[in-house]
Amino acid sequence: MEKEGLNLKMQEVRQMADAKGFSAEEERVWEMLALIHSEISEASDAYKKGKPYDAVGEELIDAIIRIFHLLSALDLDAEALYQRKMAENWGRRYRYGTVRGTHLGDVSRHP
Repeated sequence: MEKEGLNLKMQEVRQMADAKGFSAEEERVWEMLALIHSEISEASDAYKKGKPYDAVGEELIDAIIRIFHLLSALDLDAEALYQRKMAENWGRRYRYGTVRGTHLGDVSRHP
């Protein structure tokens, strides 16, 4: 695994998590996934309540930190995964994944 890009951030998160006593044992994977979900929920709640965008952003960063911790626990190469996934996404057609490539209200214009 190259120590570049996202892997540097992932390494930094892992060092902090280890220093603060948060293990990265495999039996915690389910818990880590739940914690990622909770951070996204907190961001959604902050937005719904009209909190400043910085407050929403802090919750999103918390989710990213938790994602990096989980990626490190799984011993994954975050940078390589990101690059591969972005290349895949750039290769998809316009509005991939929507109904017939359109917004739901615009189905009649495209086959």
